[in-house]
Amino acid sequence: MKKKIIQITVVVLIAGSIGVVLANNKAKIDLAAQPVKDNAVIPVKAAIVKVDSFNTAFTINGTTAPAKEVKIASEVQGKLVGLYIKNGDVVRKGQVIAQLDAAVLHAQLGSIESSLAKAMLDINRYTKLIEMGGATSMQLESVKLQYASLLAQKKEMLQQIAHMQISSPFTGKIENVTVEAGSYVSFGTVLAQLIDNASLKINIYLSEQEAVKVKTGQAVTVNSVVLNAPQPAQVSMISDKADAAGKFLTEIDLPNNGKEKLKAGILADVTFSGGIAETGLSVPVSALLAGTKQATVYVVINNKVQQRVIKTGKITPAKVQVLEGLQTGDQVVTSGQLNLENGKAVKAEQ
Repeated sequence: MKKKIIQITVVVLIAGSIGVVLANNKAKIDLAAQPVKDNAVIPVKAAIVKVDSFNTAFTINGTTAPAKEVKIASEVQGKLVGLYIKNGDVVRKGQVIAQLDAAVLHAQLGSIESSLAKAMLDINRYTKLIEMGGATSMQLESVKLQYASLLAQKKEMLQQIAHMQISSPFTGKIENVTVEAGSYVSFGTVLAQLIDNASLKINIYLSEQEAVKVKTGQAVTVNSVVLNAPQPAQVSMISDKADAAGKFLTEIDLPNNGKEKLKAGILADVTFSGGIAETGLSVPVSALLAGTKQATVYVVINNKVQQRVIKTGKITPAKVQVLEGLQTGDQVVTSGQLNLENGKAVKAEQ
């Protein structure tokens, strides 16, 4: 009996020892599985938010385009018997530039005119017959209706014949001629492109802060690498609705009849001159974590960083105007942001 009790006791002790070992091992495994908290202090460079001045002048780039530009197309179908233009020709408004074969139409017009002459004779004849009692007013009315119908046909035929002669809609330069004499064209066939470069337009896109300060008729200056000096221009239109990117389409009119002429499709800078410089909160451009549309910065509070969304205003190569999200005296990180996240401990140096 004693022997049996001793055996049971030994088994219990061994089982208990194994349990203790397994518990210790589990505690070690759980401890190893837990991520080690990094409490390291990260050195960063920071700047103090302060009130600064911003020049209200700003420059937006765009591309020049002709004020007038059309594709000259045929309004009827037929054989092109005459083509009086080539690339580079300067044509006047109303100048005939192409001729389609109108022989069939002229023949039809002759037939209509013959029928008109006969109808007029019938009208005169029935008028006399009515006076003599040899015809009725209904017969006279019938030939008058026929005459009116023939007049309408003649008018339509003259319009078709006029369309067989293609004229320039305005004075300009011919480019991209796409047809040759003798070819057959149908309705809508493009013959050439007509460009008037005497005046150019430049389409640019303004932010909402810029758009509210620009007025139609406002004077601006245009510069380009191909110009020796800036040229005066004028704002001709500002869109009342922003596009998907929050920008407002603005059109600039640029006279192009001076000694230095710009061509269409050239990059140009449009400068809006400013008046009195504006003041506002300022942070370095290097403090921004994203674009100015959804700008964010890291603010240092009690030696820890907090990511904060801000609303920006004017932007220069060195600094950004802050409209919302910060106040004077706040400290923002300007270097070392890649290693940061909310709540990270930092050592800020200016």
